[in-house]
This record gives sequence, C-alpha cells and structure tokens, in this order.
Amino acid sequence: MGVKQQIKAIVPQRVWKLLQRNKANIKLASYYSGQRKRFLNNCAGQWNDERFEQLRGTMVYYIHRIEKGLSHKHFRSGFGRSAFIELKAMMERWRELGYPVDDVTYHAAQNVVRAYVHKHRAIGKQIPQFVSEWFADEVASAEGTCGSETNAGVKTVRASDKRDNRTKDYATLFEQRTSVREYAGTPVNMQAVHDAIALSMKTPSVCNRQAYRILLVQNPKLIEHALKLQGGWRGYDMPPLLALISVDVRSFVSVEERNEPYIDGGLFTMAFLTALEYESLASCPLNTMMRKQQEHDIRNLLGIPDYEVLIAFVAIGNFPESIESPISFRYKPEIITRELR
Repeated sequence: MGVKQQIKAIVPQRVWKLLQRNKANIKLASYYSGQRKRFLNNCAGQWNDERFEQLRGTMVYYIHRIEKGLSHKHFRSGFGRSAFIELKAMMERWRELGYPVDDVTYHAAQNVVRAYVHKHRAIGKQIPQFVSEWFADEVASAEGTCGSETNAGVKTVRASDKRDNRTKDYATLFEQRTSVREYAGTPVNMQAVHDAIALSMKTPSVCNRQAYRILLVQNPKLIEHALKLQGGWRGYDMPPLLALISVDVRSFVSVEERNEPYIDGGLFTMAFLTALEYESLASCPLNTMMRKQQEHDIRNLLGIPDYEVLIAFVAIGNFPESIESPISFRYKPEIITRELR
C-alpha cells in the first residue's frame, strides 16, 4: 500500500475530503492565475498594444455592429456614430503600423462603409456628415462595390430557400446556415425543436459525460426580461422562443476539467443550431458573457442553479418570407491553419 493510501486509511473520511478540497483549490488558483495572465497580456483590451491580431479582431467587432444595424427591418437612418468612430480609429492605426490594406478584414471595413452608404442612397436618405467626412474614399466608391462579391454589409435570406432543408446534404446545410434575428409572426413547431434537441444529442462530450442542459422559454414576458438583461437584442422584436444552453459542472471529475463545460457546451450549441436549420427553423445564438449582476439576475429569473454554467442563448422562430441578415464574412481556411510536419 502506498503512502497516500496509508494516510487515507488512517485519516477520517471527512478530514480526507477537506484535504483534497484544499489541494484542488490551490491547483485551481494556480490554473486560473495562468489563464488570467494569458488573457490580460494578449487580448484586444485598451491596455494592450495595438498589434495585428488585436486590431483585426477589434475591426471585425465594429464591422459586425454596423452590419447588424444595416439588417434591421425597421432601419434607422444615420445610426452608428459611435461604432464608426472606433472603426475609423482602427483603420487609421492599421495604416500607421504598415499592415496590408489588401487584407480581407481591412477590405471588409471599407465595404461595410460602402454598404452603409448604399443603403442610405437606396432609401433616399442623406448620408450622415460624419461618414462623408471620415470615409470620403469609401463614400466615393460605394456604388460599384455592393454587388454579390462584397464581403461586408447585408444579404437577403428567404423562407422559400429553407423549406427543403431536410433534403440537403450536410455541407450544403452548414454552408447556407446564417443567423436570423427577425422572425415570421407564426407559432414555432415545438415538435421540430424537440427533434432538433434529439439530433443534437449526438454531440461528442468528454468521456461521454453529456452534461449539456437546455431550457426552452415560451413565456413572452420572461423572454423580454431575459433578453433585456442579456443586452444584445436591442432594436429587434422579441423572438417567439428562447433557448438557454448550460452545462452541469457536477458531471466533471477533476480541476483539470475546469474549462471542459464551455467546450462541450459550445459543441452542443453548434450542433443545436445546425439541427434547427435542418428543421427549417431560424435561429440566432446570443452570448452569455455578462457582468456578475446580470448573470445573477438571469439565474434568478429563469431558475438556473449555481452548479450550471451558462453557455449561450438561442433565439428561435420561423423564417420570414424575406429578411436581411449580416454577411459576416469568413476567413479563408489557410489563414487559421497551421501544420507541423
């Protein structure tokens, strides 16, 4: 019998469990300290130097904010001054540092400005002075660059293109999926949602733990309150159905698995989104990256226990006959791929 087993045999079980908890607490503190330093030292926060990846990530963030504004059914002309202030600063800093202006992200920044100009011209609205002054080149070249080849702005999603989703192969289904934030005013087929959940149960999880959980909220008042707390649904009508995906940490064994709930939960979320697409249901994932009080209020509102970590909300509805959605460009695979040989 090893020394550890000898000690365990002598020490009362209650004391042994306390010792093991203290040991785990020390290890967790060390692990989280390393994660904290890695994030603080490398993220795109204002305290870090503006390097290539930080600038690129921040540009994409503001491009997408503007795209969402362009996609609103109830479009508000002249919107986005604060987002354009930041985008202008990012683009200027990009050029100052000598980064390539033929980069796909920089092109998307230019193209979202052109899409903004094109949208205002198409509905007969005046282009805001701040856009005309800050982005003179993009305004001047807007007319010739808003065709199907542009990588920023909005695209049209049609219900007629989704009705035969069950007959499509996986590659086509996945390629054609897009997040939709505005829905038809018709009831959601709950059996189709439950079928999507059943299909999503094929999601792989660490040692087959299957710790993901899903809450379906149909009460309009709860949906409105939850999305108000979440903070990312401003300007849109409430979806007819809201799902909250979480993961039960009681299924995990060691402190080395501390991040696994988010990995398994993310895999389940993507499977669920694709399954909803298969069922011809429109959806949009919404993050649960919230401040402490927001999370506390959402847990209280929806009855989420402390032993579950929040992964994502998913707004769900039927596709409208036609709706605009952000283009949300994608990088080419070679940009993200590394190989060791």
